[in-house]
Amino acid sequence: MIFIAYYANNNLIFLLKMNEFIYLIVGGGRLASQLQHYFSLKNIAYNTWKRQDKDDLQSLVVQSDIVLLAISDDAIEPFWRHHQLHNKTCVHFSGALHVEGIFSFHPLMTFGHTLYSLEQLESILFVHHEQSSSFQSIFPSLPNLSIQIKAEQQAYYHALCVIANNFTTLLWQKFFHEMESTFKAPAEPLHLYLQQTCDNLNLDYKTALTGPLCRHDTQTISRNLQALSADPIQEIYQSFIDYYQEISHLSMNKDTS
Repeated sequence: MIFIAYYANNNLIFLLKMNEFIYLIVGGGRLASQLQHYFSLKNIAYNTWKRQDKDDLQSLVVQSDIVLLAISDDAIEPFWRHHQLHNKTCVHFSGALHVEGIFSFHPLMTFGHTLYSLEQLESILFVHHEQSSSFQSIFPSLPNLSIQIKAEQQAYYHALCVIANNFTTLLWQKFFHEMESTFKAPAEPLHLYLQQTCDNLNLDYKTALTGPLCRHDTQTISRNLQALSADPIQEIYQSFIDYYQEISHLSMNKDTS
């Protein structure tokens, strides 16, 4: 809590700025760096600790109101138990993990090595399960939107995030690598192709799909699969064909029911 004092009509008046906390950010990765940057931009008080530090963790815990565990999923519960943080308000940022006694707020964002602008950071949506406190009660100085999901929905929610971001990143990495190394294509048109794909999705994700799948061009699909016969990504291509046929079938049945 922060107290502010000033004089009015020769009387000393104390104002309590409610719900201002001092945070301890644990971790040294991308998320921890973005949180530190965000808090600095918002003039929020915080301490930091990572494994390489010589500072005493327990003394920093005592100095802080809320401990933010910006560490890997597998390390969260062991770290919390090992350092006996049961009596401290703790928060983790895993989208799939639920640990009784730790609040969970998953940022719906992918973090790179470049620090984001204040506008970007304030636009991030946080997702928490029903057993967590509200986002505003833990981060009263942050304007971010948040949504609540059921605890049993966490794994499904996070799987969708992985599919949408991580898996597409692998596909684009494959595309860029082959276009540059096999076909010697310049980088700028490749980035234009990626940008237009993203723009189409942002404009209307329901109608963004193009290519032989939505045209039902079976001959082209067959040639594609044959060309990929020596590449392990052929199985992914086939999986997407199967998936598209399944959702098309479900959509057709829904329209005719």
